Amino acid sequence: MHAKESFKPKRPPSPVKNSKQAVNGNGGERKRKKKDLLAGATGKKTRVEQAEARTEQAESRTEQAKTRAESAETRTEQAETRTEQAKTRADQAEVRTEQAETRTEQAETALEQVVHREVESRQEIPTRLHKEFSVNGIADRKSPLEQLTGRQREILQLIAEGQNTKQIAELLKVSPKTVEYHRMKLMVALNVHDIPGLVRFALRVGLIPQES
Repeated sequence: MHAKESFKPKRPPSPVKNSKQAVNGNGGERKRKKKDLLAGATGKKTRVEQAEARTEQAESRTEQAKTRAESAETRTEQAETRTEQAKTRADQAEVRTEQAETRTEQAETALEQVVHREVESRQEIPTRLHKEFSVNGIADRKSPLEQLTGRQREILQLIAEGQNTKQIAELLKVSPKTVEYHRMKLMVALNVHDIPGLVRFALRVGLIPQES
C-alpha cells in the first residue's frame, strides 16, 4: 500500500515581514546615498580648499614678481643716476683740464714776454752806453773780442766749432745752465742775437780758421 503523502499548503509571505524588508532595504539605500553625498561634499570642499590654496600661491608669486620688478626698476634708476653723475664728473674734469691748459698757456706767454723784455733790456744797455760814450768823445779802444772773459772766449770758440750746450758743459766740466748763462752774456756783449751770428763773429775775428 502506498502511504499517503502528506500535503501541506504553502503559506503566503507575511506582509509584515515583507514590509520590514522593504523598510530595511530603503533605509540602507538612503544611508548609502547620504554617505555618498557626504563623501562628495567632502571631496568638493577639499577641491575648493586646494583651489583657494593654489590661488593664494599664485597671488603670492604675483606679489613676489611685482616686488622683483620694482627692485629691478629701482636698480635701473640707480644705475642711470650713477651714469649721470659719472658723466657730470667727466665734464667737470674736462673743464678743469681746459682751465689748467689755459693757465699754462697764459703762464708760458707771460714768461716769454718777461724773457723777451729782459733780453731787449740787456741788449739796449751796451748800445746806449756806447752811444753815450761816443757822444762824449770817449772812444772804446778795446776790440769786442778783448771785452770777453777767458771763459766766454772758450765757449764762443766751442760754439763756433759746432759743439752744443751739453757737449760744451761736459768739456768744460760745468753745468748746461752755466753754459747758457755765458752764451747769453756773449750775445749781450757782442750785440748778437743768435748762434749763427756768434759763429760769424768768431770767423771774422779769427777765433777759428775759415774754411778754404
